[in-house]
Amino acid sequence: MTSRQKSERGPSVETARRRVAQAIDDGFNEKRPVLIEALPSIGKSRGIIEWAAETGNSLTVFTARHELFDQYAGWCENRDLHHRKLPSFHNDCETANGKHGDDWAEKIKRRYRNSGLLPGELHKQAKELFGESLPCQQEGDCSYFTARAFDPAKYDVLIGHYRHAHVPERVRGRYVAFDEFPEGEFLSKYAPGVVSKAVSTYLDRHDDLPFSYLKDLKQSRRNPQRKLEGIEWFNRQNPDLKRDVIGAVDHASGNGHSEAPVMTYVILVAEDLENRWEFSQLPDGRTAVINPKDESLTILNPPALSGAKSVVALDGTPTVEKWRLMLGDDLLHHPVLSDKEKTSYLRDTLGIRVIQTTDASNHYSGRSGISVTPELDSVLFEAVGNRENSKPALITSQSAKRKYEEHGLSELIQDTEHYGNLKGSNKFGTTRVGIVAGSTHYGDDYIKKWAALDGMSISRVESTKGMDQDFGAYGNRILHGMREKEVLQAMMRFGRDAGGATVYVHTAALPEWVERDEYVSEIRLWADGMKEVLDAISAVGKSEWRTKHIAEQVSVSSQQVRDHLHSLTDFGYISCRSEGRGYTWSDRNIKNISKRGHVQFTDKTGTVQA
Repeated sequence: MTSRQKSERGPSVETARRRVAQAIDDGFNEKRPVLIEALPSIGKSRGIIEWAAETGNSLTVFTARHELFDQYAGWCENRDLHHRKLPSFHNDCETANGKHGDDWAEKIKRRYRNSGLLPGELHKQAKELFGESLPCQQEGDCSYFTARAFDPAKYDVLIGHYRHAHVPERVRGRYVAFDEFPEGEFLSKYAPGVVSKAVSTYLDRHDDLPFSYLKDLKQSRRNPQRKLEGIEWFNRQNPDLKRDVIGAVDHASGNGHSEAPVMTYVILVAEDLENRWEFSQLPDGRTAVINPKDESLTILNPPALSGAKSVVALDGTPTVEKWRLMLGDDLLHHPVLSDKEKTSYLRDTLGIRVIQTTDASNHYSGRSGISVTPELDSVLFEAVGNRENSKPALITSQSAKRKYEEHGLSELIQDTEHYGNLKGSNKFGTTRVGIVAGSTHYGDDYIKKWAALDGMSISRVESTKGMDQDFGAYGNRILHGMREKEVLQAMMRFGRDAGGATVYVHTAALPEWVERDEYVSEIRLWADGMKEVLDAISAVGKSEWRTKHIAEQVSVSSQQVRDHLHSLTDFGYISCRSEGRGYTWSDRNIKNISKRGHVQFTDKTGTVQA
């Protein structure tokens, strides 16, 4: 190692963890919410429990999945902290979890999805909704509600899902931590059909509202006088936009929805943004937007944190704008490492070696997977396996994973995971060779939606695409959070045990501070003619041959044969010398020719690598 490398070495794991611990302590001593930015693997999640153990303060942690609940519970047990996992409707209600049969489970979950009713309302109104009590109520209270009946003050640590943050009793008088961004968990999105039925039903049930039907509401809101009449009605009849439980339960058609008052109000007060999205500010401070393409409606429901002593958010790759929407404009952002330190920490401390394999964005997250190129990608997968003498593990989108499986690429990969299942995952923590194939991109509407929820109009600059997509300063931060930062999160799932890993990143969508050790300058999929030439070379079985020996065995022309042989020469697999009116070809490295194609590796200077 050179003196220059030594001087640029980033903080050790221990030093980074001490910084995180200090950031957590400082954050909980702030009156404003604090976002702590710390790369994956630094130990920020465990650091929250260490803080609770050392300070003796009561803590509530919100995270994504039940396996993460178990991880937190294990840390609590190691530190003798009295903890409790908060109950889940889908897991702890015997009707919903299928204990009383799949029919009942589907019936109650369908009502839960379609009516907007809360678990307590579903149980209380069971006879009206289902014609009988729920089976979980036959012999006393449902276990879900029994599990909810406890005194939070008796527990050092409460561990729950993000949605539990809507329950004031779970945060009141406690320190609160959010582990990673709760993508979508505080958004309520309603399809246009749901909105149409719910609002129409609500207007039918309230004849004194100055609108006869949904179309009338949409047209009349452009009229200042009629819009004012509608707002005044809500001010008199439902100023807090209380949920319409009766409407959701009573309406025989099943079209009623508990959130119909909010949907109606959102449409009534919506203001046009320049990009044709519509923005609404609700009386309680919530915001909502309407997508002009399909008239779907999205409401941002921030967590109920006013009773918390202090709030800290932990995120390895945060999009600050989205956190501010959730936690408030007074959010403080605290990066634990500078970009320069992150570069060195990734390279030297964790031993992550990054090889970028394309200059394209490779947006692989579309539902159809139309941009995924399984045949071409198989060339890369095979080459990586041969080069590393080990089948790589793969992280990609769900649509790409499906396409790869359809094309039989599983034989080239040891294991696969998709982007949506990575939060808090250590699945590839000891994996030394990995591939991240493609980047996440959920479409322009995703960027427009988050900007609209902040009251901003965002559109893509005309003619920009791929890695050059441009949505302006604000929109680009949402784009990079969706794309580059998700790729980084995926890349850092490999070698999380600090044992190091070589990660081939099949997209150019990585933060600029990430140092690339090597590049792939070319991935070539063999054409059918080349495949015939390779088969003919194998059939000749000699270390030297003339062009005619190959041409007489294939269907392509002699000129095409020569072109293919010259390509193999350029790639270093064979050598060529001119003799008289033709060429003699000889073996240099035939055993390493892939039947799928060729991959050219280069270092940072462009020098070809083996």
